[in-house]
Amino acid sequence: MPLIVLAGAILLLLALIARFKWNAFLALILTSFLVGVLNGMSADAALKSILKGVGDTMGSLALILVFGSILGKLIEESGAAHSISYALTDLFGQRRIQLSVLITGFIR
Repeated sequence: MPLIVLAGAILLLLALIARFKWNAFLALILTSFLVGVLNGMSADAALKSILKGVGDTMGSLALILVFGSILGKLIEESGAAHSISYALTDLFGQRRIQLSVLITGFIR
């Protein structure tokens, strides 16, 4: 029975995203709630499980995102991004300027 619920949930998730154009995050939250309830969890327990999972994931990613944003802003404000971009354009030439912008974006 749990595999049938899981298969139905995957189909529901795909339908909500592809057919009905729902936001993927909201569709995933709704689908995971339904899977929890259909597998015997109470509505309260399913909601707490989802909140804990999302909270743990966001908590571990928050510092990485914040520090990455700070570092990117420092690189932009100091002019280092321009220097890197110009150096890579000189290295690869004008014909491959997209490659130098791509590499600069990954560095930033």
